[in-house]
Amino acid sequence: MNCAQSNSRSRRPVTSFQLDPQKKSYKLGIDINVNLQTKLKDGSIDQIEISVDGKHITTSKILTNSFIYKTTYFGVGKHIIKVTATKTDGVSGDNYEEIFVTSDRKPTQYTYQVVAVYPHDAARFTQGLEFHDNVLYEGTGQEKSSFIFQTELKTGKKTKEYKLEDQYFGEGITILNNKIFELTYKHQIGFIYDLNTFKLLNTWKYKSREGWGLTNDGHSLIMSDGTENVYFINPDTFQEERKIQVCNEYNIVKNINELEYIKGEIWANIWQTDNLVIIDPKTGKITGEVNLAGLSGSIVQSQEEQMDVLNGIAWNPITDKIYVTGKWWPKLFEIKLIQKDN
Repeated sequence: MNCAQSNSRSRRPVTSFQLDPQKKSYKLGIDINVNLQTKLKDGSIDQIEISVDGKHITTSKILTNSFIYKTTYFGVGKHIIKVTATKTDGVSGDNYEEIFVTSDRKPTQYTYQVVAVYPHDAARFTQGLEFHDNVLYEGTGQEKSSFIFQTELKTGKKTKEYKLEDQYFGEGITILNNKIFELTYKHQIGFIYDLNTFKLLNTWKYKSREGWGLTNDGHSLIMSDGTENVYFINPDTFQEERKIQVCNEYNIVKNINELEYIKGEIWANIWQTDNLVIIDPKTGKITGEVNLAGLSGSIVQSQEEQMDVLNGIAWNPITDKIYVTGKWWPKLFEIKLIQKDN
């Protein structure tokens, strides 16, 4: 190819961004002026399309343009503005800008009181915990030792069980429409069981690379995958209905683990911490933070005690009591939240 041929090649349009105000992060409620400048080295523009998180915002032919980004509309978390400028010859250029929005509320802080202590099988690597009709169900993990149990609260003894095939690492469980739904860790496959017989009825696929926590709001399955994202999934079609990003007043919060839906809020373990967060299911804002420090230490009998992290939240809607435990923990605790003074 000679120089004349090279110079005749159509060049991609390039769009630059200028945000006003220009910040690393924005508090929910702030409006941001997004100023765009598209430059052409040759040819003429056909259209400039603007989208946010894959949703179309507007299309124009104006090289110098602007729009108002309303954080209240797009919500908390990380959002991507994409501009695709296309010339009349079909050559196009994509440019991106990330906007990070934090919550506009400070979470209520809680500590706890232990109300009662119950035995828990220390061989169980707890991944899911849930009450249904006053009966406790538990899902456990680890290859070759993943089970679903129906358990007596007072004794900790199993009354029914189902063992997963050895290759599967069981994760969160939830009960909806007389079925038990279960995630697996890295197989991107979920299982559906008959609630009464524990018979495996079907399987389902999900897009997340990993499955972590699972709960439901009476209509949708609610799933975590170890990131800041929480997904709402149709229990019949298994299509993603929507997602939220979990965020406090400073940052997104990752490692969202086991989930429980309690009185219109999502409670979640944060993996490898002693903390629970209470999440607004509509917005992803953290409305409360629960510090359970000291709970695991109260049951360690020796340095050889095999215990892993806090994991497992169960609310009994009949008694309005809340229970927590952990992976390989020998105890399950009924707790009561105590709000800290501001």
